[in-house]
Amino acid sequence: MTLNRINIAVPFIATAITLLAIVVLVKLGFWQLDRAHQKQQLFADFEHASQQQPESLTSLEQPQRYQSVAVSGHFDPTHYLLLDNQIFKSQVGYQVIGVFTPDVGNQKLLVNLGWVAAPASRQQLPQVTIPSQQMQISGYAYSPSDNVFAKQVIQFAGKPWPQRIQKLDIPSLQKQLQQPLAAWVLLLDQQYPWAWPREWRPQVMPASRHQAYAIQWFSLAAACAIIYILALRKYYFKKQQEGSE
Repeated sequence: MTLNRINIAVPFIATAITLLAIVVLVKLGFWQLDRAHQKQQLFADFEHASQQQPESLTSLEQPQRYQSVAVSGHFDPTHYLLLDNQIFKSQVGYQVIGVFTPDVGNQKLLVNLGWVAAPASRQQLPQVTIPSQQMQISGYAYSPSDNVFAKQVIQFAGKPWPQRIQKLDIPSLQKQLQQPLAAWVLLLDQQYPWAWPREWRPQVMPASRHQAYAIQWFSLAAACAIIYILALRKYYFKKQQEGSE
């Protein structure tokens, strides 16, 4: 006696789980490819900007990411921010964020002046000297990404300057500083020796790593499909044997 193939039901739960796993793995693969494209564009934007002459801020409405910008004005040497938990050459410290007043316009500009080491005690803040004279500076325009792990942006509580901040949330800083701020930060160019160590080339996972992860996810999806097909063939063969007895 033989069992008709039509009477052999496909295992529903196993099929559903396998299809769900394959869909998830394929989506993860395409997500990694999308991340790779974003990183390629990020590095391309930086390389392009590094080869361009700075453009005057007065001629720009909204700078593009990493666009080279020049601006004239002056810093407020007594009011600056210290961006917490910044790593430079495996050492913990702060990034010094100066408040720059351009000669033209009513918005102040936050300028990242580089990295400074943190004192041994958490209760202490590094003291830095920011020039106050009239000057022209240039650098790269950058819109900081949100740090979802940092809840508190800034804490004044009557404390004197400088202020320690946990993230560059410009709308929150504008509200708490009660000063109009540009919606982006200027990353100071390397040519100014009076500032602190800085490296603005994107310190992120390269596109090739994301592409490698994408291949891994697609390979796992293919492996799931192959294992399912082999298991299904074995299942059918066993059912046929049972039906022929």
